[in-house]
Amino acid sequence: MLETGILAPFKRYLLILPLVGILACSKLSEYDSKQIQQALADSLISTTESWNIDMNLIEDGTLVLNLQGDYAFTIKNSTLHETRIQGPVQIKIFEENGKLESTVTCDSAIYKPDDAVFEMFGKVNVVTVDGRKLRSEYLKWQRNQDRVSTSQFVIFISPPDSIAANGFFGDTNLTNYTLNEGGGQVVLN
Repeated sequence: MLETGILAPFKRYLLILPLVGILACSKLSEYDSKQIQQALADSLISTTESWNIDMNLIEDGTLVLNLQGDYAFTIKNSTLHETRIQGPVQIKIFEENGKLESTVTCDSAIYKPDDAVFEMFGKVNVVTVDGRKLRSEYLKWQRNQDRVSTSQFVIFISPPDSIAANGFFGDTNLTNYTLNEGGGQVVLN
């Protein structure tokens, strides 16, 4: 028991050392506490998954849109807040009076709720109740500004005319718009 004899003089320090450590840690300065809180907040990530999505967005008691999709993954941290939706995805957009204005279908979408922006990917098809249509592989919808846009190839159909262009900028009911580098008539089957 030579080891016990060697440690015997330090036995009282072994009991005091944890107590000193606890007291030292409990008295952090306000600055240190804020630094720790900020470091923890930066590392916190919130995620959710949902299947068979059928979501209504209601503002001021009025239905604004209905979104349907197969799967959604939401991620939120201090720098990113978005929902990725896999499809097929369908978004029905309603007017202020509650009537259907446009329907958008696509393969997938990203929704950024902090900016009220949807980005739609793959076989994007917009159809208004008046029969206007827009087809593209990508479309960005800035919901609060009522703007849709793309820099990619589009086919815009406003019966009886159809126009192909490389870029589109307009509103969600496709009445006020600008086509970039467009022209000609496209025959669709």
